[in-house]
Amino acid sequence: MKTTIDDLQTTYKSCQTKGLLKEKTVDVELIRSLLSMAEKGLSFITRSIPAIPKESEDWTFVFREHYESLRSLIEAYVRFDGIGADNHQCNNAHICQNHAELELDWNFLETIRLKRNAMNYTGQMMTHDEWKTMELSFKLHISLLTKEIREKLEGF
Repeated sequence: MKTTIDDLQTTYKSCQTKGLLKEKTVDVELIRSLLSMAEKGLSFITRSIPAIPKESEDWTFVFREHYESLRSLIEAYVRFDGIGADNHQCNNAHICQNHAELELDWNFLETIRLKRNAMNYTGQMMTHDEWKTMELSFKLHISLLTKEIREKLEGF
């Protein structure tokens, strides 16, 4: 399993060359649905956090819900460009390459993508301390994208 982060330009060009970025219609209902799912997932997990002991491996699921919510928000934002990607990495590369004004952190997005893959494909778990190192970056990215998507939806 891959554990290193390639630079943004190399990854974006690879996604283009391999045909992993595809033209899609701007489906406003899909964008709204992705936003709603992200918000509902975050609301659920946020209510659950106070009951999770620091020693628990349930922080894995806190991470995974934040990851899925952020992934959905990225997909929703990319859909405004009329683009859909075949994988999370190419969605991340597209948004970082084409929307530098958002100042999303490519290294953070790749780090969490690789961490999520390790969880899903090798059963890796997460500790409270690991979660705390990522929590603020998750919140910043999620907050920014939620705001930007809501603003874009006002135009439809």
